[in-house]
Amino acid sequence: MSNIEPETVTFAGKIYSLDQRGFLKSPEQWDEDFAEGMAEVQEIYGGLTEKHWDLIHYIRRKFTEEETIPVVVLACADNNLKLSDLRFLFPTGYHRGACRIAGINYDFMYKTNFWLTYETTTLQKEEYKLTHRGFLEDFSKWDERFAQIIIREWKLPGGLTDRHREIISYLRDFYERMKNIPTFFEMCKANNLDVDEFKELFPEGYRRGACRIAGLPFFG
Repeated sequence: MSNIEPETVTFAGKIYSLDQRGFLKSPEQWDEDFAEGMAEVQEIYGGLTEKHWDLIHYIRRKFTEEETIPVVVLACADNNLKLSDLRFLFPTGYHRGACRIAGINYDFMYKTNFWLTYETTTLQKEEYKLTHRGFLEDFSKWDERFAQIIIREWKLPGGLTDRHREIISYLRDFYERMKNIPTFFEMCKANNLDVDEFKELFPEGYRRGACRIAGLPFFG
C-alpha cells in the first residue's frame, strides 16, 4: 500500500478515496483489489481465504440488494460462524474489519443501524430523557422499568428474564467501574453466552440492544 494523501490509498495501482475514519468513501468504488489491500492493512496476511470471502460477499449482497448491514450476531448466525471464528478471521472486528474490507461506507452503516433501531415510543419520551438516538441520556437514571419498556417493544414472549438481568447487571457494573463498554466478545465470554442465545435475548444487537437496554451511553 502507498498513501497518496491522508484520504486516499492505492492498491494494485488503483486509487481509492477514504473518509476520515478510513472507510471507503464511495462504496461503488469497491472491488476485490480494495478488499485484498485493506485486508493487508488490517494485518490479515497471506491473502483472504474462502471463509473471508464468504462473509465479505454476504455483506456486499446485504448492502446492494437489501440496502442494510446486519448486526454482528445475525451475520454470524447467517454464515454459521462462532464469535471466535469471526475474531480469528477479522482481528479488528466486524464493522471496522469485515465491513470496512467489504467497502461499506461508515455513514451508511451509522444511518442504517440508527434507523433500524431508533425508538419513538411515547412512553419512553414521557418518562425518560433520551438522546436523539434513543439512548438514555443519564446513566444514573436507569431503572428496571426502562428495561421493561424496551423489552415490550421487542415483543419477546418471555418478557424481561433473569438472564436479561444478569447481562444488564454485568454491563452496568463494567461501565460503572471502567467508564467504558466491554467488547461484544468480552461480554459473551464473561457471561458464557453464545451467538444463538444472545440473538434470542437481544434481537436488536449489542450496542443498540443490550447496551441500550442497560442504560449505557452511545459511542459512535
